Amino acid sequence: MKFPSKSVMKQYQATLLFGLVASATVLAMRGAGVFQLLELRTLDVMMALRPLEPVDDRVVVVGIGESDLNWLESPMVSDRALAKLLMAIKRQQPRMIGLDFYRSLPIEPGTSELQTVFQTTPNLIGIEKIIADDNDGSQSILPGNPILTAAEQVAASDVVVDDDGRVRRGLLFPAATGPRVLEGLGFRLAVDYLAEAGIDPDPDPTQLKIRDAVFPPIERFTGGYANTNDGGYQVFLNPRQARPNPLVSLQQVLEGDIPDDLMRDRIVLIGSTALSSADVFYSNHSNAKLRDSRITFGIELHAELASYIISSVLDGRPTMWSLSETMEMLLIVALAYYGVILQRSEAQEWKRLAWVGGTSGGGAIASYAALYISGLWLPLVPMLLALWGSSVLVASQRMMQLRSLAEKDGLTQLANRRTFDEALQRTWLKGLRSQQSVSLILCDVDHFKLYNDAYGHQQGDECLRHVAKTIRSVVKRGMDLAARYGGEEFVVLLPNTTAEEALALAEKIRQSIKAAQLPHKASKVSDHVTLSLGVTCLVPSMEVPMSSVVQFADLGLYRAKEAGRDRTNLHLPEMTTGEQ
Repeated sequence: MKFPSKSVMKQYQATLLFGLVASATVLAMRGAGVFQLLELRTLDVMMALRPLEPVDDRVVVVGIGESDLNWLESPMVSDRALAKLLMAIKRQQPRMIGLDFYRSLPIEPGTSELQTVFQTTPNLIGIEKIIADDNDGSQSILPGNPILTAAEQVAASDVVVDDDGRVRRGLLFPAATGPRVLEGLGFRLAVDYLAEAGIDPDPDPTQLKIRDAVFPPIERFTGGYANTNDGGYQVFLNPRQARPNPLVSLQQVLEGDIPDDLMRDRIVLIGSTALSSADVFYSNHSNAKLRDSRITFGIELHAELASYIISSVLDGRPTMWSLSETMEMLLIVALAYYGVILQRSEAQEWKRLAWVGGTSGGGAIASYAALYISGLWLPLVPMLLALWGSSVLVASQRMMQLRSLAEKDGLTQLANRRTFDEALQRTWLKGLRSQQSVSLILCDVDHFKLYNDAYGHQQGDECLRHVAKTIRSVVKRGMDLAARYGGEEFVVLLPNTTAEEALALAEKIRQSIKAAQLPHKASKVSDHVTLSLGVTCLVPSMEVPMSSVVQFADLGLYRAKEAGRDRTNLHLPEMTTGEQ
């Protein structure tokens, strides 16, 4: 059985490591909610790019705006005006009527007239508001009209707002506990509307299903949400672009300025569209008159939820959903490792970049298609971040490797000649400013040509690697630099080092090589490999060229060889010498 080589195993390990780091980082940040706003806004953009859908005329909104209040010559809608409005609507024989006014207190005149309408309109649903305390889970209720409450003709008016102030979720049930369990207004109207057609929800302990339409509940980490409030039974909204339903005014209804069958067999919702009194929200569509501000009135949100339920059940319009948290995590991890695989290929850099960019574009298109066709919200933002994050990690490693190759000698893994020249220039300029001494050690393997002749070039390379390893073990200061100068010559650059310290270090290198006892049967000096070393030290000045430091060390090396090799020679600018 053939096992993978060490280099292949290292590649596998690097692939696993980079994929793990990229995916774990993205998942941790996503779990902490770092990407939540970005994911929600990305969802908004994809929804806005969908083709326009026709208006759902099965849901009609009667908005009572500022112009209606001026027409009524009243700052609010009296009970009489509301009773007249309801009677006019009833004459068109709607299937359901939703009233987005609390009406728990009388607003004279006309209270008795309004009470009579409430008592004689079984398809009218009013509102209450459930206020939940997040600290202890308790609930309080802002009551609606007592007549409608007693007849169980009330629903909850609660709306869920995301952290960025937008409404993307609908409440089917604001709370599933307490003395009374209320449906949300839009959901109650939709369910009663469908019940008239003999269509009832399929009871299920985990998710709502009506005919073939499934409405999965939102949980704390559903989709792009991170630790969100998932109280009650919440679902994603699937809004239409622009105004989703016909919108008429109170004045138009009372004056008969609407088609005779506009409301027949439909859901009619009545609520305020006056900025002075209405519930105002931001959502993925806007009121036509306020399109640029993206303002949506509360009554429109209830109408949108009702339309969403009905159109999903009757028309097969996609319901919004997302993958399980585990599946999303696996998808993010898969993209992270795919990015690693792409970047670790042997293709040219521009091709690897093109592949990553193409994958990103493909992921965006796939996410949009999934949302448009089936209502599936994929984690596009963390997917792309994992893909690019892992790609950047691998690309950075490649750059570091290339930089290392450019700076190091391939055989000995010490710095190469180019790196030494650049380091010498920096050290020399620094020494000019600070007037600190610069020391240099230049060493040569004695009779290395004879070594190659006797043992072969492959063994000669091993000898040079061992010498380099020994020099690296002796030169320990971070600011010092050991390099291969050329052939069998090595150099050590020692910033801010005295001549005595440099000489001692050179002698330590020589003794360490000698102690290694590397056989050298062809040497004319010893039976083992030895070094000759030249050492110099000088303080940089404008009068002395930078090349002088190398020349002085080379002269010291020359004198060490002339004196019999296997020794260290110190050569200073003053031409004083010392040997060890």
